[in-house]
Amino acid sequence: MKKIKVLFTLPNLKTAGSGREMLNIVEKLDKNVYEAWVGVQEVGGDLFDEVIAKKIPIVVQPFLSGEGTNLLSKITKARSFAKDFKALGFDIWQSFNWSSDFSEAFVARWSGAKFVYVKKNMNWERKAWKTKTMLSSAVVARNKTMLETFFNNKKYRKKIFHIPGGVDVEKFKPGFDMSTRKEYGIPDDAFLVCCIAQIVRSKDQATLIRAIAKVENAHLIIAGAVRDRDYQLELEQLVDELKLKSRVQFIGGTDNVNAILNASNASVLSTSTYKGHEEGCPVSVLEAMATGTPVIVSDVAGSRDLVQHGQTGLLFTPERVDPLADCIRELIGKPGYGKQMAEKAMDKVYAEYTLAREVNNFEVLYKRLMKH
Repeated sequence: MKKIKVLFTLPNLKTAGSGREMLNIVEKLDKNVYEAWVGVQEVGGDLFDEVIAKKIPIVVQPFLSGEGTNLLSKITKARSFAKDFKALGFDIWQSFNWSSDFSEAFVARWSGAKFVYVKKNMNWERKAWKTKTMLSSAVVARNKTMLETFFNNKKYRKKIFHIPGGVDVEKFKPGFDMSTRKEYGIPDDAFLVCCIAQIVRSKDQATLIRAIAKVENAHLIIAGAVRDRDYQLELEQLVDELKLKSRVQFIGGTDNVNAILNASNASVLSTSTYKGHEEGCPVSVLEAMATGTPVIVSDVAGSRDLVQHGQTGLLFTPERVDPLADCIRELIGKPGYGKQMAEKAMDKVYAEYTLAREVNNFEVLYKRLMKH
């Protein structure tokens, strides 16, 4: 039987978030049915090196004309790009690119592939999103809010598939691990909060730092690559102003997330609504839930799919310091309550949000597309 040839695309593999999520699916697809390739526009990055080391087929070719390009230029460039891909004979073109640039859809279609994109963010106001959706054979919506607000139009419904993210429960699991506390000099009896997120304004670590300042004996580890250097400097200055240097540490990007979670008493994702930002399906929250770490998240799209207040974690109003501080105090004051919620959260992950389930949902989608 001829295998279904799928190209998974991102502009580059230099950042861990979307790249890791995409590669998890690439590696887990049934190799008896699918031949998975990776497509990027740029060479470089640890994940790029990993793809090469694992001998996953990769093609480095342009497929995006740029969001500021006029329509005629987009079409001209897309036809040129498509020639390089047509010879490779892809059946399905699976894009993980977060932007509204629809030139990739033209390239995919003119190369002979069915175009699918994953809607990873909550932006929708640009007309380009509607064009990108129209040109797609299918769209993967990451949360329920997208289904209710973006894709409730009849003309979209047949091509929209709700596939939330998944977590590798073989990698992220509960365990007693004090190595992180020892490494960063955090007292054994301290209430340790972690935040696993890139340093960008939309993640609103500033609100979390201010909340930590209000909670006695609470320590904070912020783990994430710096994507906004100015914002990082502002956060460091805030820590200085609040005299929190002994209780707040920035450790940068790390591959040791499981150990951090297993040393923490709570994991917080304090996403703001900065410039209309919310979450798609935050994998860092799923990872925390899988390890049995109590979670506190701001009440935004994507996060509220995963966390039901008082059941699988705690929700607070975005950008509000006192409600977040109250959530942290609640976990400190009621450790049994936190443990109970964490157990329910873990059950939810195993029932609905495993990587195996996510991959199976993608496979069901691909088989359906190949029948039409």
